[in-house]
Amino acid sequence: MPQHIIPSEPWQDLEKPNRGLNRDQCHSSAPTGARDRAAAEHNGEADLFAGTWPTSFSKGLRHDENGIVDVQVYTEFLEEVADPTCTDNQGNRLTLFDTPAYSGPFRTAPSAGGEFRWRAWEGPILGHRLGFNGLDAGGLGIAPAPRLGSDELAAEMAELYAMACLRDVSFETIRDGAEGTDKVLGALGRLEWFRKDGFPKDASGAEIGKVPAARRVRDGEGLSSRTLFRGSSQGCSDGPYVSQFLLQGYDPLTSDAAHVQGRWLANTTAPRAMPFGSFRVDQRVAPQAVGVDYLRDWAEWLDVQNGADATGEQAFETCGPKFIETPRDLATYVHFDSIYQAFFNACLLMLGRGIQADDGLPEVWNSRAEDGGAHWGGSHALSMLAETATRAMRAVRRQTFQVHNRARPEKLGSVATLVANGHGAVLGAAEPFAAAHLEKLESAACEDFSLVEAIAAAPATKRFAHNAVSHKGLPQIDRNLLLPVAYPEGSPMQPSYGAAHGAVAGACATLLKAFFRTHALDGSRVTLAEAGMERVFVPAPGGMKLVESVRPEDSAAKLTLNGELNKLAANIAIGRNFAGVHFYSDYFDSIRMGERVAVGILAEQMANFRGAAKMSLETFDGDRLNIVGGRSCGSEIHIVNSTPELWWTRHLPEQAGWAG
Repeated sequence: MPQHIIPSEPWQDLEKPNRGLNRDQCHSSAPTGARDRAAAEHNGEADLFAGTWPTSFSKGLRHDENGIVDVQVYTEFLEEVADPTCTDNQGNRLTLFDTPAYSGPFRTAPSAGGEFRWRAWEGPILGHRLGFNGLDAGGLGIAPAPRLGSDELAAEMAELYAMACLRDVSFETIRDGAEGTDKVLGALGRLEWFRKDGFPKDASGAEIGKVPAARRVRDGEGLSSRTLFRGSSQGCSDGPYVSQFLLQGYDPLTSDAAHVQGRWLANTTAPRAMPFGSFRVDQRVAPQAVGVDYLRDWAEWLDVQNGADATGEQAFETCGPKFIETPRDLATYVHFDSIYQAFFNACLLMLGRGIQADDGLPEVWNSRAEDGGAHWGGSHALSMLAETATRAMRAVRRQTFQVHNRARPEKLGSVATLVANGHGAVLGAAEPFAAAHLEKLESAACEDFSLVEAIAAAPATKRFAHNAVSHKGLPQIDRNLLLPVAYPEGSPMQPSYGAAHGAVAGACATLLKAFFRTHALDGSRVTLAEAGMERVFVPAPGGMKLVESVRPEDSAAKLTLNGELNKLAANIAIGRNFAGVHFYSDYFDSIRMGERVAVGILAEQMANFRGAAKMSLETFDGDRLNIVGGRSCGSEIHIVNSTPELWWTRHLPEQAGWAG
């Protein structure tokens, strides 16, 4: 295949050869040997803990009173995931996923009366389907998940407990280290994983490998009130916690000239909505009720693990819509959003604000979104967000069900609870690892505050209707370490790793970084002020309105467009962590897989473009990546200081030398 080095701006100069795409072999950019082997590697716990599977996803199946899944049912479930039996000889569907796997009675009922219905699984065989756009779902992977007993998994669970403790504290207060944030920080800082001078170990007591080490670094800094719960990429720890793309709107003036320039209306309040044709897209959410968490009662938790559909139990505030002010508000946003909604809105905002297209794209759009063409224009960007989101979903579904099958955090909370109350023997071979896990969790304590004891003391209010025997036969629980979850139904009916919101966030943020001008020709990042977003906002106390931030570090001349898009991806993915339904590694690995989905699709589109074009972006790991098209050879991917072969597989175990 011919290779071309395309003249580029100084920051995009190449130091390694590239690998291209042509129109007939548009998947050849990603290597197939090491990548395909590593993409199917899991952490081995399904075999190690066979018979009880406490760290494997089993929601919707039959569990005993201790929450241990039925062996036969789980085995049939795995067989069906691997090789679905879709029809019989008469054409009738036989797939296990079409009917409830749990047929026993639920112990609880909706609070308003009636009976809970069984929830269906979400896309368990979607990953088997061949994709014809971008890379095939089977060709991308994520590293094995952290193992039970490792410092990493203990830190991930401790962080979720900390998020539950601070779920109703405003992000601005968390940034100040006030209202209990300082105690939570002090406790988390005692964990080996979060100590800057710490030496975290894997589940076997060995030093961690390169993959966990990469997940340990969060924007290059240690744990502080400024970095608490933040993402891992450039800009995630800068300025307000919530990305400006989840807060700001814009209102154009009526004159054409003012519309082109994307000026703000001359008023004292921040616009809260964006034009979408004749409609307005409001950035506010209908807030879930403050202080109302779920699955702290063992009977309710067990029913949800058996598949009870408790979604109708969600409690809301009556104050009306508000801006995203607290972790619970962010969890609310990602509870009810269309999965790529935030990025579609961000694209509308950037188009309306007149933010320039990437320097290498054809001159098919300007600051008027209506003038964008169907090829590399505004309408192209908007349509690709939806298409790429579906490809990212397909890729991540293969990882969740067909490879890793990782349990959700709500199940890991039950593991700690069983051990803490003397019931660890029911976990079988996992018991010593679970005991080590609890011991590490208990080290998250300082002075007069213990994170584990704070969770044990949290309200265990019954949220569903109970009868006189709802707790009959259940284990005696005196020390309750069940994770307080923001959603009454708990997690979705799919495994935890990778994360659908994370993969879609990574893919869509990458598209926006490729379409829009996030870097100047000299390689410097474009600031919000340079992009025309001259003010930085935060919600006022109570979240009913936005106010301009007065913190010097929140200056629009300091925050960057690239950083706010990285932050947007982190907000959407980690918002699910705030709800208690995902782990940090779910976010970290999934956004990077989504990034690769997007790059594959963009390279394929470039290969089919007849004019000269180039897209430049900064990846979540800080790589400078170019996609060049419009040549007879198809398209090429250039990466400064690396090669596509190394980049595709950077976080997979064969290249990185994984240890769990």
